[in-house]
Amino acid sequence: MTRSPHQQQEQFFLWFAIMGIHRFDIQLRMPDPDSKSSQAGWRWLKPNLDVSIGSFFLKFAKWTRFMNSKGGDVYVRPHGEISHGVIFLDDLPVDKAIQVSKKYASCIVCTSENNTQVWLATDRKLSKAERKFVQSWMRSVGYTDPGSISGDHLGRLCGVRSQKRNCWVNLIETTFGQRYSPSIESPLSSPLGGRVLHLFRVSLRASPITTTCPRKVSGNSVGSWVH
Repeated sequence: MTRSPHQQQEQFFLWFAIMGIHRFDIQLRMPDPDSKSSQAGWRWLKPNLDVSIGSFFLKFAKWTRFMNSKGGDVYVRPHGEISHGVIFLDDLPVDKAIQVSKKYASCIVCTSENNTQVWLATDRKLSKAERKFVQSWMRSVGYTDPGSISGDHLGRLCGVRSQKRNCWVNLIETTFGQRYSPSIESPLSSPLGGRVLHLFRVSLRASPITTTCPRKVSGNSVGSWVH
């Protein structure tokens, strides 16, 4: 069943709450009317930091929809400076994202045709530096964009339009299986090497959410960490 934008956002934030994350940063990128570039320029508005889930729906949900209708792109992340148990994977094709979500607790947001952003749950809290370290390894095996490995990267909010791609940003599914367990001894100095994961199982399960984004799954070109 296709869900409304509001229902998608509810399911999106519910997944984070179940993962133990309740505080978020909200940021908008707006067209810049003063841009002298031949192409449309953009400016970032001052971010709204450390927003609770309740505050988002009481104060920011209507505001973000309004700003989106005025040409703005809406971004969200867990509050950037805290340790938490979610890492961000950018620009995954749908088949790779579904492979990840079949094995690990994940939240998949479809940002354009056959392109997704994946929030992947870990079995323990990671600092900003540790998240960057793990995401750098994910980049090396083809599971995130090289420009998206900072430990506090912003992802697109579902239930609004992508002005960049002129399409809706949809929540594909949230899953609640085992959590990814990276092997980190010294994230700033020692290589991760081949020590990728130890499985940590949790008992939560949920049915996937169906949206208009295609869900064709391919068994090819999948890194060993998701087998």
